Amino acid sequence: MAQTQTLSKPAGAALAGNLKWAIAITVALGTFMDVLDNSSVSVALQNIGGSLGASQDDVTWVITVLLLAKAVMLPTASFLSTAIGRSRLFMLALVAYGVSSLLCGLSTSLGMLLVMRAFQGLCGGIIPPVGQAILKDSFPPAEQGQAFALFGVATVVAPTVGPLLCGWLVDSYSWHWVFFVNVPIALITAFLVTALVKDPPELVKEKANAWAKGISVDYIGLSLLGLGLSALQYVLSRGEREDWFSSQAIILLSVAAAVLLVGGIVWEMRTKNPLLDLSLFRNRTFTAAMLVMFVVGALLYGSTTQLPQFLQSLLGYRAVDSGLAITPGGLSLILLMPIVGWLTGKVQARWLIAFGLVVSSLACFNYAHILSTSVDFRTVATARIYQSLGLGFLFVPISVASYVGLAKSKTNQVAMFTNLVQTIGGGFGIAAIETVIARRSQFHQSRIIDHLSFTNPDYAAGLRQFATSVFGRVNANGADAMRQAQGALYRIVQQQATTLAYTDAFYLLGFACIFSVGLVFLMKPNKLGAGSKGADAAA
Repeated sequence: MAQTQTLSKPAGAALAGNLKWAIAITVALGTFMDVLDNSSVSVALQNIGGSLGASQDDVTWVITVLLLAKAVMLPTASFLSTAIGRSRLFMLALVAYGVSSLLCGLSTSLGMLLVMRAFQGLCGGIIPPVGQAILKDSFPPAEQGQAFALFGVATVVAPTVGPLLCGWLVDSYSWHWVFFVNVPIALITAFLVTALVKDPPELVKEKANAWAKGISVDYIGLSLLGLGLSALQYVLSRGEREDWFSSQAIILLSVAAAVLLVGGIVWEMRTKNPLLDLSLFRNRTFTAAMLVMFVVGALLYGSTTQLPQFLQSLLGYRAVDSGLAITPGGLSLILLMPIVGWLTGKVQARWLIAFGLVVSSLACFNYAHILSTSVDFRTVATARIYQSLGLGFLFVPISVASYVGLAKSKTNQVAMFTNLVQTIGGGFGIAAIETVIARRSQFHQSRIIDHLSFTNPDYAAGLRQFATSVFGRVNANGADAMRQAQGALYRIVQQQATTLAYTDAFYLLGFACIFSVGLVFLMKPNKLGAGSKGADAAA
């Protein structure tokens, strides 16, 4: 009997270990699906517009409407986790995501697709923060770094492989499959959540207390913050297309976003049961971690959306080829994340963050150095691997640092803020990079054209030689040959000016990373190998 008891204990411990990693994989799969869909649909916009008879400007609402809906839902994730139960909310969000994805793929008009994308965005605002909170409470403090590493793979790798997968689906099948592919993943993940994930006793007790006292919904805070974040997301998504503050709509929505968000913050600070626990920002480590996460969101989404566009618009890559160029970075992250997760138990999170920011900055400067109209596939892929090295040292340590000095009851709020700040940072990053590329392209083009004048003897002689050698052989008319040569030269000028603008954009990202290094000195140390529990003790 004694021997049986001795043998059964390790078996139970092993089962517990297998269970928590099964939960981690399940949570990561759901998050991967959501982030993958967000980052890949842009590749299919041209095909969607052609199929549904929508203009290029109208079809961009397929992305914008999802971001607007997600901005509304993200602040509610913590409240809904308490009211409904974390595991049940996660399961319901996954099922709803699968249904909305199916209906997106079956859409026969742009209007129907936009409604379903809004529904999909509401579900997507729940999945990442609730998944992160589940992960945090499923692992002992000493192993949370490794758990966050798996979550980080889903968050960082998905935007990398998304364009490749989406490009392949569009080229091989149709744009409908970009949405259909989510359906089995969502339903399988929802089944696994039902079978594996249980709410921790603290959350069960908190839910019971909340219902006993009567669920109080912060309708005013939800309205102010939801509408404010939606207005902000609209401005960030559509600003460059509508020429920013030359558009009356952008001006009005910018003012509305500022008023609503300030009003929402003031309300949340004074109300008894706030939707957002802004007292977390009294913790300087949490505040510094959120600021760094904002920059990381801008870096991740800004570079991931613009690099494929550079490859496709200037180098003539197909969607699949541009995806292949950035995929090696995602594969390197899969290998790197477990190592970083292990290192969080050996090295303080703040120093890992500092290292990641420095490497990310150098990687952006490397992009600025290599990008040209003659850059080859291997050079771009290698540069992406360099950038992935920096990103790999950011997400996991930031996640660990976010919980330093905070009570376990704040898990839902921390997870919600982490994803909200990353999403807002991504919106700012994309908007900033698009604006820099558009404005600096015009600047560089004007500077180059200043030197292309017939008053410049070198330009006049070179143009005549170019016209004769390229167009003179097929066109006996010298005037026609000169016009064709000028047209070809202008296209070259546009390419060079745009390339220089992309260079400026990556310099901007690089400087943002290097200036953020100072934030790590505001962070308190966490005890090595003790995760957030040790951090609490240190704080």
